[in-house]
Amino acid sequence: MLRKLKEVIDSPFVHGDSILDYGCGNRPYESLFSEKYKNYVAADIAGNPTANLVIGANGQIPTGDEAFDCVFSSQVLEHVGDPQVYLREAHRVLKQEGTLIVSTHGIWPYHPDPTDFWRWTIDGLQREIRRAGFEILMVRSVFGLESTALQLWQDATFERLPRFMRPLYTWFFQTAIGLIESRHPDKTSDNASVYVVLARRQVLSSGEPEPVLGKNFGI
Repeated sequence: MLRKLKEVIDSPFVHGDSILDYGCGNRPYESLFSEKYKNYVAADIAGNPTANLVIGANGQIPTGDEAFDCVFSSQVLEHVGDPQVYLREAHRVLKQEGTLIVSTHGIWPYHPDPTDFWRWTIDGLQREIRRAGFEILMVRSVFGLESTALQLWQDATFERLPRFMRPLYTWFFQTAIGLIESRHPDKTSDNASVYVVLARRQVLSSGEPEPVLGKNFGI
């Protein structure tokens, strides 16, 4: 995951002074942006003490239009009640031709935080992002189908083992996954566990609907 994110972050399309971490959690990727952006702003729902901005109940970011050069969203989109509300709010706060970095799940177990609504195919995710007014620039995947199958099997059976066996069990599966992924490190899988998408803001035409902020944001 870190390597794929770094590929996207190091892209020449990703530039500027300010970035918004939209649904920041415990800010696990802040250090990746420290060299690229002078101003890192973390936003999350109420109750997260690490956030600089509190996201409104309907997904609103308490800032003006075109405030950031980049919006970063890591493993948030599967938890939002209406992806278009979320993505169009990201569009609103981005500067002209600003960039959006989204990572979210393709194949993965149910994991509510506090809810879990969506999984995407590679085509469906890109369509959803384009509908919100973005141009897709880059798509990367984390784990192909074989690796995803092994990871899911490890996670499904891990707790059934005696504790003394778990470290060796995990080592075996992670070594196998590493060998599989090393064969095609740059291949984009159509059946990935995670997709990372880099997109660029476009101006919404007058015929495009505005976000419906009356719906529950749901993250």
